[in-house]
Amino acid sequence: MKELYDQTKERLKTIEDYLKPNVKIHTIWECEFDQQKYPEVDPHLKPIDKRDAFYGGRTETIQLYNNLSDLKGRYVDFCSLYPSVNKYCKYPIGHPITYTDISVDDYIKNNYFGIMKCKILPPKGLYHPVLPYKQLTSDNTHKLLFGLCRTCMNKISFKCKHIDDPTLNKHDKIHEIKKM
Repeated sequence: MKELYDQTKERLKTIEDYLKPNVKIHTIWECEFDQQKYPEVDPHLKPIDKRDAFYGGRTETIQLYNNLSDLKGRYVDFCSLYPSVNKYCKYPIGHPITYTDISVDDYIKNNYFGIMKCKILPPKGLYHPVLPYKQLTSDNTHKLLFGLCRTCMNKISFKCKHIDDPTLNKHDKIHEIKKM
């Protein structure tokens, strides 16, 4: 990287030496140019990484113990859904088209399909929360959680009393967000 920077400085010096008496050259960094051209875009906002929208599987025990006197118990084990999802479901493919600052009305009117980066206020009181959240653990790995409040999931708290900011920052597939 330093080599490229040195080449750029050398090239700039050559141009300045050639044009010195007639023209004054003002140089700026690309990030400064982008900030001047697009002041509404947050420079700290990272672009979407497609891998962030895909999550692993979900396993869950609904009832650990049931005292069955005269009823018959049943155990259900679902095999992986990935093969059928890969065959029958839609995936965003091709070069992305990026939309910024879309209002809710635009989102509802147009039939968008793809990956969306957004903040979601999950509905209250779901027995089975549907939106996944990747929590960073102490050993720098991610644990997949399903909950209704980001703060409570980070603190492993089962009773949520947050009304100020229960939102989840999401990279998710649009068809999953529409199910909400």
